[in-house]
Amino acid sequence: MKLPKNYFDNLSRDKFREYLKLLPNMKNERTKAITMLIFTFIALSILGIFAINPTLSTIIDLKKQLDDDEFVHQQLTTKMNNLSSLQLQYNELSNDLPVVYDAIPDNAKVTFLLGQVETIAKRSNIQLQFIRVSEVPLGDAKQKKNLSNADFEFSLQGTGTYDDMLVFAESLTNFNRIVTIKTFSVFKDSKDGSLLIGITGRGYFNK
Repeated sequence: MKLPKNYFDNLSRDKFREYLKLLPNMKNERTKAITMLIFTFIALSILGIFAINPTLSTIIDLKKQLDDDEFVHQQLTTKMNNLSSLQLQYNELSNDLPVVYDAIPDNAKVTFLLGQVETIAKRSNIQLQFIRVSEVPLGDAKQKKNLSNADFEFSLQGTGTYDDMLVFAESLTNFNRIVTIKTFSVFKDSKDGSLLIGITGRGYFNK
């Protein structure tokens, strides 16, 4: 039943006291406990809205950030270990690198190769009559992209004994620059009958 707006203004003192008796007795322990419990729930609800919820969000964000940092740390540790391993391998190979660079230089070094061939010929008692080099491929940017190595052909002719020729041919394939022999021939000069050696070979370099 809906009471009039000014209903309590017209109540007599005795009637008002009767209504007060209907209110819970705050002196009762049970009433106090229920009231405190209600206020506690209300306080916890307010605390959860204004304090706990932002704190939980912060904890979740920090946990995610920690996981990300641990992942990055793990990746960096793996990368550092790999770099250390590569450095050790490089140090072990560093003494062999000059040999590798001499075997396949980073450019044709045609003049240097011809000088080495002439030196080997003198040591083998072979007198060179001529030594020629074919066109050396320089290559444009596109060719360099597709071909990592290149080679050029050279040919020579000289005189000497048969045994010296064998020594010369063997030395030519075993010195520090990688050279392959394409053709090897021994024949007599039609003019004076001297023994001649003819070799066609290839020199290699890294483009």
